[in-house]
Amino acid sequence: MDVLRKKLESCLDILDRRTKGNNIKDSSWLNDFCAALLEFSTLVHSSLSSHKQSETADMVCLCLSQIMICIRQVEAMAKLGCSTSISASHQYFLDRIRWCLERLLELYTNGGAASIAPERSFLKLVDSSLDALAWFSSHDENSSLSSSLLESPEEIVSVSKQLRSNIDTVLGQALGFANVSLPQDKRALSALCQKVIRECNAFQKECHHPKDSSESYYSNLKLKAMTLEQALCQLEDFINDALLRLVFNCFVDFDKFSVEKIRNVLRNSLEDEAMADEFIADFDVNIDRATQIGIFAIAFAPNLKLKTMIRSCLASFESLDTALIPSLQANGTDLHSDILEQHFNEEVSKFKSALQEIIDSRALLGCYIEILTTEIASVEKSYNKEKLQDLSQMSLVLLEHFQLDVNRKVLTDTKDQKGEEYFQQLIRILRECKAILICASQVEPQRIIKRFKILRTVLRKLQNCIGSGKQREDDFPHPLGVHIADDPKDNGSKEDLKHLSGLTSEQTSILYVTERRGRMNKNNDINLEPNNDIKQQKLKPNGNLCKRESLRTVMFKRQNVAESRKLYNSISSQSADLEITDILDQLTGMSNGYFEC
Repeated sequence: MDVLRKKLESCLDILDRRTKGNNIKDSSWLNDFCAALLEFSTLVHSSLSSHKQSETADMVCLCLSQIMICIRQVEAMAKLGCSTSISASHQYFLDRIRWCLERLLELYTNGGAASIAPERSFLKLVDSSLDALAWFSSHDENSSLSSSLLESPEEIVSVSKQLRSNIDTVLGQALGFANVSLPQDKRALSALCQKVIRECNAFQKECHHPKDSSESYYSNLKLKAMTLEQALCQLEDFINDALLRLVFNCFVDFDKFSVEKIRNVLRNSLEDEAMADEFIADFDVNIDRATQIGIFAIAFAPNLKLKTMIRSCLASFESLDTALIPSLQANGTDLHSDILEQHFNEEVSKFKSALQEIIDSRALLGCYIEILTTEIASVEKSYNKEKLQDLSQMSLVLLEHFQLDVNRKVLTDTKDQKGEEYFQQLIRILRECKAILICASQVEPQRIIKRFKILRTVLRKLQNCIGSGKQREDDFPHPLGVHIADDPKDNGSKEDLKHLSGLTSEQTSILYVTERRGRMNKNNDINLEPNNDIKQQKLKPNGNLCKRESLRTVMFKRQNVAESRKLYNSISSQSADLEITDILDQLTGMSNGYFEC
């Protein structure tokens, strides 16, 4: 611990000396910093590999990933000059490096590593709860009680209390997801959470029933446990499916509300500031959705490498949350906004790629087929070209999915390579759908809808030939979204709703603590009355919920944004003077080595 702490202090000393300097082009300190960081990484790699401290490994890998991202940005900016915009970007990434170093230093000071709480993901908590309930639901009336149940009433009460604690946390995470889910899914999640609360209350009440050790008591306990098991499974299955629906919307909205489009809207916002505010609000909602998707995806990730990639992307979103949009709004910082925009786009690309690697191919196809079927039925009743355009855009998520080698292998492993054949058919019909939408004014609506019905047929063939996902069962024991749940109708009592509102857990930060996140945590309590909640909030045409207040529009006065010079895109990726890239490659290689062990 002392050695690791000293290496971190050495890194901070080098960073402090750099902060005192004014010449951004002076990059000699970077080599010294990377060398010191490499020494730290070598030592911590050996330590983590030998002790297998998973909680510590998560934070160390996250911080190192963030530091490497920021160093590459600082290295690139060293070649651009010393303008005000470059200074702002330079300082932004230096501050992030310092934050990560101080977090690592805290980790290795005063037993900080031991103070990290174990992971309490939705997946692990549900599994733990179902395991506990299995002790009760597996009771056989023809066998002795001691062989299938806990031995004493005190143990039964103790287990029921721990079970309630786990379920409360599960519901808190479910409601955190409900805050950003699609409106129709939010209503269903509300009803499912109420059902879990009611069944949990009934189970606990039965556990505290006067203990007469009669067979009827244990039979009733078994019945309540089985009912609670069913409610938990329904909630988990529905969240799996709702996550996939949200992934499609989130990926499309990354393009629909891109930073470049926000920049263009802000240029013309003097005449219509409300339009710019709405566009930024939609951008905010999509980042919150990506964060929730990422939090669940981390639990499904099969290895530490993929988990760290997702965590790192979320941490970057978190840091950019109060920097990116203000850089577009502020006057005279166009190059700074270009740098942050490119950084954001790179992180979005990595985030999407990591998610595509986790998501089960058959489940993704099934979800899109469900969306396609629903929208085709809607368009047949009332023709809407925009809905079909959104469907066409969503289909690109499927193409991106099968571009990854791990998912492409699912196609090539099918019998007679039928998967590859149907995938080529999918590409052709998608081109036809896009083409016919371009000339939609000259074509009858029924002919356009027919192309999308053919698309659905091809997708079903592709899904059926893939099978039940056995090709990836060993690598992904918990594929993201493999079940479809019915939309529950039970609204529950007012007391349940009140309890649910109090269970919504605060959204903890991934790495950084930002001002906007802190403010949202205090004011973002969910109201889940199924009959009134959605109606009372303003809905966008795409189903997004408009935020009532944007911190960015409060803190920063709207100003015209000067034409961006796009200098950052012309930066050479090669360095003749610095050894930083080589050192970072060594760090990445060591990280991969740990991931493999």
